[in-house]
Amino acid sequence: MERSQHTSRLIVILLVSLMSWSVGWSQSVYREPIYKAYSRGKMDVWFNLMHSCEKSHTKGNFSQEMELLSLYYGYTAWLIGAEKFDAALVYIEKSQALIDKMLERQPNNATLSAYKGAYIAFVIATAKYKAIYLGSKSINLIDKSLQLDPNNIQGNIEKGNSLYYCPSMFGGDKLGAIGYYEKAVRLFEKKGEVVDNWMYINTMTVLGQAYEATNQIQKAKTIYEKIIRIYPNFMWVEEELYPDMLKRHNL
Repeated sequence: MERSQHTSRLIVILLVSLMSWSVGWSQSVYREPIYKAYSRGKMDVWFNLMHSCEKSHTKGNFSQEMELLSLYYGYTAWLIGAEKFDAALVYIEKSQALIDKMLERQPNNATLSAYKGAYIAFVIATAKYKAIYLGSKSINLIDKSLQLDPNNIQGNIEKGNSLYYCPSMFGGDKLGAIGYYEKAVRLFEKKGEVVDNWMYINTMTVLGQAYEATNQIQKAKTIYEKIIRIYPNFMWVEEELYPDMLKRHNL
């Protein structure tokens, strides 16, 4: 798989992110290898790690189930970006069933509410016409997440995604999205969830793209340079997004 194809597709479909990583992820054996797979565009490695987690997780163990959902999510995002919709629907169905079971035990979990809203966005991505009757449901779940916990990382990312990727005629607002992305980055850093955390670096990357899309070029340059400084092996920003932006703006 070519790196440029993987990265562009993965980020575009991330109306989503994985999760807040606050439940058990810091102790996970998957954290470092998942980050390495992401940073190098190795979705075959991601697939193998995901199925290892699927086989070994303990049913009813909330943190392990959340981790499995996160791996399903990242892989589903890539499948949709690669327009492998039939395969994506398999993981959407698996994930939604797991989310519903988890919500039975924790109906007011803010991360799960955001996650459920994101998965509805996945469904819409497989068939755009479904936005007519599913779009508001996705947004309502994301809003519920932030009502439950305004500082929920997943909720802030999903709210940013919903504003950024939605057409302006339907309520999209790229400038409004930036505030949610910025808050999510601050929350990751405040909670110390930054080491080998692909979702943290992904959120910063989306933020950089949002800055450039709204003509805030210096801010885009600054955050790309921050990513390169913290994650020097993240090929997408270092070899593609950052140098391409410099060329576009004669910097």
